[in-house]
Amino acid sequence: MAADRLIVTVKSEFRLFRQPHKVGDVIRVREIDLLVIGIERFDLWGSTLTIWYTCQDLSQTDFISKKNAYKQPRESVFEVILKHDSDLIKSVVLGVTQWHKGQLYKLVEYTDISLVGTDIRICCIGRPIHPVDRKEAKAKLFSERRKKLQLEIM
Repeated sequence: MAADRLIVTVKSEFRLFRQPHKVGDVIRVREIDLLVIGIERFDLWGSTLTIWYTCQDLSQTDFISKKNAYKQPRESVFEVILKHDSDLIKSVVLGVTQWHKGQLYKLVEYTDISLVGTDIRICCIGRPIHPVDRKEAKAKLFSERRKKLQLEIM
């Protein structure tokens, strides 16, 4: 872990049925206090849960705070509870799309991973996927067909 970095990735391994860290927890790694600000990914192999956290080094205070300069898109929070030995755990990964109540969502961020008895509870944020406007889609299709025809004529 680079000593000069404000934001770092930390890989932690947990035995099943031991609670992993939560977003907002302060953890100590190599004598440095780190604030968990996100979950990048996770993996379950046998009885070991491995989680990669995005953390902020709390010992560094000489940086400029930045507010979100962009408008957040409409997002929804999803919660999935699965048995620890379920094959479906591998399908809850960032970047994939999932249908929920007739709407397609792209999973963009994990917000929490916790253990509930023998189950794993995964919370994540999903952003709705909307199709391109009809007029824009027709114009694009027409443009592509015109390009293809011009190439064939020459």
